[in-house]
Amino acid sequence: MLRSKKNFLSVLTIFIFSLLLLQPLGHNIIFAQEGTSLSGIIESPQAQKLIQSGRMSPQQLQEILNAARRGQISPEIINQYQKKAEQGSLTPAEIEAGKKLLESKKKELSQTTAADDVTIPEKAAKTPTEKEVAKTPAEKEKGVETQEEYLQKNDLPEQQDLSIFGHKFFSGSPSTFAPIQNVPVSNNYIIGPGDEIKILMWGRLDESYSLEVDNEGIINFPKIGPLTVAGLTFSELKELIKQKAESITGVSVNVSMGRLRTIQIFVLGEVKHPGVYTVSSLATMINAILSSGGPTALSSLRKIQLKRRNKVVTTIDLYDFLIQGDTSSDARLMPGDVIFIPQAGPMISVSGNVKRPAIYELIDKGTLQGAISLAGGLAPKGFKQRIQIERAFENQFQIVLDISNKKLKLGKPIYLQDGDLIQVFSILPSTMNAVYLYGNVKRPGQYEHKPGVRILDFIPDLDSLEKDTCFDYALIKRYHMEKMKTELIPFDLGEVLFQKDESQNIALKTLDEIYIFNKFLFEDGEYAVVNGQVRNPGRYLIDDMRIKDLIFKAGRLDRDAYMDLGHLYRTNPRTKEVTIHTFNLEKTMAGDDQHNLRVQDLDQLVIHNIREYVPEEWVSIIGMVKNSGEYRYATDLTIRDLILVAGNIKDAAYMDKAELTRFEIVYGKKVETSILEFNLRLALQNDPLHNLKLKPMDVVTVKTIPDWREKSKTVSITGEVYFPGIYQIRKNEKLSSLIKRAGGYNKHVYLLGAFFTRESAKKIQQKRIEDMMKRMEIDLSRTSSQEAQTSLSPEDLAVQKQYTSHQMFLLSKLQQTEASGRIIIRLQPLDSLKKSNYDFVLEDGDALHIPKKPETVNVVGAVYNPTSLIYNKNKAKLKYYLGKTGGPTENADYRHMYIIRLDGAVITKKL
Repeated sequence: MLRSKKNFLSVLTIFIFSLLLLQPLGHNIIFAQEGTSLSGIIESPQAQKLIQSGRMSPQQLQEILNAARRGQISPEIINQYQKKAEQGSLTPAEIEAGKKLLESKKKELSQTTAADDVTIPEKAAKTPTEKEVAKTPAEKEKGVETQEEYLQKNDLPEQQDLSIFGHKFFSGSPSTFAPIQNVPVSNNYIIGPGDEIKILMWGRLDESYSLEVDNEGIINFPKIGPLTVAGLTFSELKELIKQKAESITGVSVNVSMGRLRTIQIFVLGEVKHPGVYTVSSLATMINAILSSGGPTALSSLRKIQLKRRNKVVTTIDLYDFLIQGDTSSDARLMPGDVIFIPQAGPMISVSGNVKRPAIYELIDKGTLQGAISLAGGLAPKGFKQRIQIERAFENQFQIVLDISNKKLKLGKPIYLQDGDLIQVFSILPSTMNAVYLYGNVKRPGQYEHKPGVRILDFIPDLDSLEKDTCFDYALIKRYHMEKMKTELIPFDLGEVLFQKDESQNIALKTLDEIYIFNKFLFEDGEYAVVNGQVRNPGRYLIDDMRIKDLIFKAGRLDRDAYMDLGHLYRTNPRTKEVTIHTFNLEKTMAGDDQHNLRVQDLDQLVIHNIREYVPEEWVSIIGMVKNSGEYRYATDLTIRDLILVAGNIKDAAYMDKAELTRFEIVYGKKVETSILEFNLRLALQNDPLHNLKLKPMDVVTVKTIPDWREKSKTVSITGEVYFPGIYQIRKNEKLSSLIKRAGGYNKHVYLLGAFFTRESAKKIQQKRIEDMMKRMEIDLSRTSSQEAQTSLSPEDLAVQKQYTSHQMFLLSKLQQTEASGRIIIRLQPLDSLKKSNYDFVLEDGDALHIPKKPETVNVVGAVYNPTSLIYNKNKAKLKYYLGKTGGPTENADYRHMYIIRLDGAVITKKL
């Protein structure tokens, strides 16, 4: 994990360092805009320039992008690095140190008359190295690295994702093998059963024949007779037929191959789809391997065997085919051939700066020289002075071997082992013969270093500089690679350009970085702030500017700008007193100097929204409309308009009467409310007496038809009726009516077992259960309190504990109990039911279940054999069924026996 993080930071450092070498001050090239997509960065010209210049590999740039997508590099960090890149590799401390050096140098020059030196001595005591430049407190706190610390790093390069060499050749192989057709047949082609031979005769006889070789290897040649041709080559076949045909005087003959036979072969071993394949008789080993989907990741591409009659006929090395295009070992197939692909031999990886990085298979004892040759040799940027081998040592730990160029030149073979990783490092990414120009210049970047070049060779005149250049101070940063240190060399740009002072026109060395600064880096520029209805509000630098100019700089006005009024807040730089200036924005944009005021430093311009002075007004509609709510008020808006805007009325709307509630503000002191009634039907017909004009804040209320129910009432009936199901009920509909609508009782009905539930009863029952649980909890709390326990004798305390345990058990059962909502009813035939008290009015959600007549009686409790017994209508006495279960036990409580009827009724009886 630590090494991975270290590698990642190394890649990030290389990326940032590359940006420092390429990006000019003031141009956000790669991450210029906040909305720039990361996927487009690698396509940018700047990124391609990084890659082409050798400062970064495509893999390194992709790692940076992946890290940014995973959130390991935040946009803020990217922006910080970009801002740093815009100024080269300078830190704020270096800029300040260079400025102090220039001031010190000017003082010394003013005290001496001799100025023979045209350059600053590199080893002068007054020129500090970067190590001597103190870090700022912020840098110390954050641990900012100095350039020296960066140059001393030697992180390992990121390893590439390698693929097995040769496997891409099979990535687009066909899923099925189509027999080869329309291919010229060579003279050594062996004729066999199934081949078609075309014969053309002319001269004395004009005939053409298509003859197929039969299973015995014979063709029946008209006018000649049967000929045995199987096993002949195509050349021998042509000679035979020509000899036989031209024996007829005056006849010429031509022989060609027609449809070729197909053969069956086997492809086995490490292939994606092993099995039997039907191929053309012209197919070769490579054709068959392609048809099988190609080799697997474990397969060998260098020892593919062709077996015929259990003997190895040939072995093909696909590396010869893929690298050199050599197909000499690709043999033609015969019926019954077996192509066997064994597992791969030793595998090694070659990565880094080679032309063809990949995973390669070795034959016998592979060497480092051979592996690099397989990889196409070193890339132009490959560092041949150091090649590294990572090796697993006896499956215990990993070791590394550094191979120098001297070892390679000796020519002695360096043998490899299975699993070796060969890493070819890159040469240094920076250009060694360049001078770099950064900052407030028109053409920043790298320039060729030539002997004797000086500052004026790169900055010849004012036309090479951007505006607002600082002429008092510029800086050269020089790298001493042998000492791993940097040197800061300040100079006066004005004296170089205007005075042609040769003492300031410093001679340059390779890798020197020249920094030209913007004057606002050292002094605050004048600015003004624009807020409100402009396209790009914000802070802008000003230079002899008026309000109209500032508005144009902020992207112009947007459509909601209020044109009658604007405000300019002005701050006195000395006293910080703020004054306000009012102007007409329309006249300002017309160029009226009285309103188009001149902008000063620290001014704040406010462009107002028209809604601040023309407020939006609303009306509301509630009740039986499809989309009730607030709607924008408009002049001449009527009740009918508002109803239609709200999606029109619902079916439940009461048409004879609706209300309009009006709120009016009287003299800004109070609100008066009035209610106006109107006929909704006439309002929709546009009757002017009822379709009233609305005012802001009006509320229209559409009432509901009396007794209208948005949701109709339903009940369910199941069991032994002819049409069970869910039924919608009328107002005051009774139970007998529901049963009649369901088709009445069928012949299996058991009226005494009717099960009726009601939602309102369920709520009441549940409330009673909850009340009972609360009482029990209070009782348990009281009886188990400390005072109650201490006032009891040991015998009473034992009884109390037993009672408490029983009550707690009962309470836990009650907590798991849910009310059923059942009401005990007695169903009767419909004529009798209508006259009884059980023919009650139904409610929404009622449910009635009428079961079949049961055939069993259940006996449970304190009997010797609790069980279910078949009901015998001739023996309906209780004693009969008790006797069948062995009767009550010795501990049975005779006084509290009870019977539960199927309809829920409970009957107790003393025996």
